[in-house]
Amino acid sequence: MFNLIKLELKKAKIRTYIIAAIIIGICMLGTLYLFAYAPKIEPSDPDMKLFVGYEKLIPLFSTICMFAFSLLASAMFSKIIIEEYSGKRSILLFSYPISRRKVFFAKITFVSFFVATAMILSSIAIFIIFGISESIYHLVEGNITFEIIKNAAKTTFFMSISAVCVGIISMAIGFIKKSITTTIISSVLICSLLSNIVAGFISSNSPIILFTIILVLASTIVITITTNKINSMEV
Repeated sequence: MFNLIKLELKKAKIRTYIIAAIIIGICMLGTLYLFAYAPKIEPSDPDMKLFVGYEKLIPLFSTICMFAFSLLASAMFSKIIIEEYSGKRSILLFSYPISRRKVFFAKITFVSFFVATAMILSSIAIFIIFGISESIYHLVEGNITFEIIKNAAKTTFFMSISAVCVGIISMAIGFIKKSITTTIISSVLICSLLSNIVAGFISSNSPIILFTIILVLASTIVITITTNKINSMEV
């Protein structure tokens, strides 16, 4: 399995995805500063209360970050799986003297590990930069405590899993239609649903954890279905 993952690493233009992840990280850093500064623009606006305090700011930021990295996951799955199993490319893929199940799982593992790692590392870098700037000039009400750091780490972890799961589910939907566009649209719709849930329960991590568990179960099911479909495909 490890050799198959290494093969995927060689085949994929990993540098392109690394650059994409860096660009997403930079954009997310700007988004975090925008969220932090928003209440100062219209202090009397009740809608701005959504951005007041680290307890509200971090879940909102992590949700947007998940949204962005789920799109990256969808793009990678589209390129590495949907395109590979479409048309004449599938003939070459099925000619490998290796189990189709193992090849497919190696692709899933490669993309999942890359996206989750990229999101976690980006979030860590962003929080460090933002934390340093907050120690110089306060934008957010309150102080950064160990509890806030712990919650940020927990939220980032669950959101990174969610980003991968959204990508997997979107890939499965796009795989049926053999459509990259369908994959991306599915990712946007699923992320929009999660964003609405987080916005409705901004002060609690429970909806995030519950939704992540549901996404993991759904991903497991669609991986099983897609694997069976690939095993039954004829060249």
